[in-house]
Amino acid sequence: FNEISVGVTSLAEVTSIEASKIETAVVYLNLSDRLDDYLSSMIYKSNDYGKTWTSIVANLPASPVNIIREDPTDKNTLYVGTDLGIYISKDGAKTWRSLNANMPAVVSVQDLFIHPKTKQLVIATYGRGVWVLDNVGKL
Repeated sequence: FNEISVGVTSLAEVTSIEASKIETAVVYLNLSDRLDDYLSSMIYKSNDYGKTWTSIVANLPASPVNIIREDPTDKNTLYVGTDLGIYISKDGAKTWRSLNANMPAVVSVQDLFIHPKTKQLVIATYGRGVWVLDNVGKL
């Protein structure tokens, strides 16, 4: 086994890993350290198969990150589910904006899925149900 955590804090648990479907060397990783009440966002990107990592938090509000997904057709579009809701980046994680729309103001997003045929973004929340956002390509 090879150590692939250069540049990543070792004090938190991995909450998700997302391999790019567009660029083979790109991997996304998010961590959480709720047990020690560390509520900052921790999201990383590797461009070299996980050898080195760079933080891509940018302007995300401080909150544990539960899931990250790359859009299957646009490498610059990323979706992040946090304890404060869902966020989108259209510029490769340089900036993030809320996608909560008519969801409750503070809802923990636990999982995300982009349907390959309908392009709907399916959002699973903690204790509040499932939301479906139509046609994510127009966001």
